[in-house]
Amino acid sequence: MRIFENQVQQIKNEVYQKVAQYAFEGILDEKTKEIPYEINPGPNPRFRCCIHHERAVTSERLLMAFGGDESNDNLVEVLPSACDQCLENRYVVTEICRGCLAHRCKQSCPKDAITIVNNKAFIDQSKCIECGRCHASCPYDAVADVMRPCVKACPTGAIQMDEHKKAIIDNEKCIQCGTCVYYCPFGAIQDKSQIVEVIEALKQKNRKVYGIIAPAIATQYNYVDLGKVITAMKILGFTDVVEVALGADVVAIHEAEELIHRLSEGDTFMTSSCCPAFVNYVHEKFPELVGHISTTISPMVATARLVKSIDPEAVVVFIGPCIAKKEEEHRQLEDQSVDYVLVFEELTAMIETMDLNIEDLKPSPLNNASAYGRGFATSGGVTAAVNEILKNKELDMTIEPLVCDGIEACDKALRLGKAGRLKYTFIEGMACRGGCIKGPVTMHYGPQDTKALVSYCNEAIETASVNAVRIFNLQNIQMER
Repeated sequence: MRIFENQVQQIKNEVYQKVAQYAFEGILDEKTKEIPYEINPGPNPRFRCCIHHERAVTSERLLMAFGGDESNDNLVEVLPSACDQCLENRYVVTEICRGCLAHRCKQSCPKDAITIVNNKAFIDQSKCIECGRCHASCPYDAVADVMRPCVKACPTGAIQMDEHKKAIIDNEKCIQCGTCVYYCPFGAIQDKSQIVEVIEALKQKNRKVYGIIAPAIATQYNYVDLGKVITAMKILGFTDVVEVALGADVVAIHEAEELIHRLSEGDTFMTSSCCPAFVNYVHEKFPELVGHISTTISPMVATARLVKSIDPEAVVVFIGPCIAKKEEEHRQLEDQSVDYVLVFEELTAMIETMDLNIEDLKPSPLNNASAYGRGFATSGGVTAAVNEILKNKELDMTIEPLVCDGIEACDKALRLGKAGRLKYTFIEGMACRGGCIKGPVTMHYGPQDTKALVSYCNEAIETASVNAVRIFNLQNIQMER
């Protein structure tokens, strides 16, 4: 039985389940207006100020389930009705204020926004420019900095406030990492979904739909045997399910060979390319370093190319923990290897709409990849796989890898690279701290995740990487972007 870790997951699941149910039944269009009332029957609200507010938020979640605002190209959007609970003012004087004589907060303010009322500091918010000098100067830390979680979490400064004090996203700065989606405690920021399109494809009996599963799946279904989840996917209508770790096996080999070639040609370092949010971050913040990004395609694209080389008419659906993968699918140019991207939340809602007990299902095997390919799901996994390849080669050069766990670590390494002071030759960049198993839309975050992935890796067949190379070579898969 699935246990929700928070109420944001729960309410999103309720919406996805309704959409999936009616889409499978073919009555979604006529039921759309009823869904907000079915989820929020009233008369009393569960989470918001009133039932009408809850229904408004649900309507906006429905829009995102249908693909979001068509005029907005960004895959992450703010739900206006849901973004209304954070404090409007960033700096607030708390009860800790002792009414000291120095009044350093007042002296530090460049806009004379602070006055002393009844021996306590008071901030005139109409004058405050949120420079933070009062906060920094108070010896008692009596001026609280209540920066909104989404603003604080965004690594590129893409989130600002509009004139109504609601969050807005600067699409030019957004790298689709999904950090804001995870950190907003009200679920007021959400990613666009392709769940309806996938269901429509599954319903067409003349189309073969293949699910390609990210290795992070090992940590997501901790309440059931993973093989039974694969069986449930086939009941949904997927023709077959393939591990993206299969593509990761070949990506590791190609990336290792590319690294050797680059260093022999005089390049000082190369970065990994499997994390699209990290790649987007380099493009956004360090455009002069774009040439250092590996030209090897991601495991997702590699696996999708393999599937379509075998079945050109295949519909390929990637399923994983990552919003940035949706963006990666969207920015494919001539190479439309991946048709749709779902996250685990969406897949789970689809399964939960089926009238079946997943515990009673017979498990299906999932044994396409090696332990190293499956290890791509955690921070350091790419480096471990590349190192394993390099270990078997006789090199007259030194390879110095650096694992960047999270966007802050990536930023530090990239700054050193920009300054020409980076002593490492291979940079593994992961936007999410902990790797893909800690992605922004994963359903399960816990101390057991790493153990679950290790167990998953240990179950891998030893010859998988050899088979992967043979299969990819046989199908003549192009491994470069």
